Amino acid sequence: MDDIQGLSRFMEPLYRSKGWITFAGVLSIIQGVFTILSIWGIIICWIPIWMGILLCSASTHIRLAYETNSEMDYLHSMDKLGTYFRILGIFSLVSLIIGVIAIFAAILIPLLAAATHHGF
Repeated sequence: MDDIQGLSRFMEPLYRSKGWITFAGVLSIIQGVFTILSIWGIIICWIPIWMGILLCSASTHIRLAYETNSEMDYLHSMDKLGTYFRILGIFSLVSLIIGVIAIFAAILIPLLAAATHHGF
């Protein structure tokens, strides 16, 4: 009995946030759909869609774990959230690296072009 009450106690904050988790998941899916509209987006649109599906699935498992005291649903929800945050971290890091490279390119390419034009 203590295990069941313990699980509910741990699930309470997540259960209260499940609506926001679902909302963030739906927004991520919508973002992925809009990303398709660009050439680069066709290549990467699956990432935000996948992340949105993970959040929606985690929200469903959170609800089930809380309402049925299911340890398996709890573990599934934590697994989905863990995968979501790993993808978010990798995607953010790659985006940051690409952004830094783009900034350097935006600075260096005109300088190199000017140097070449002036015969340096």
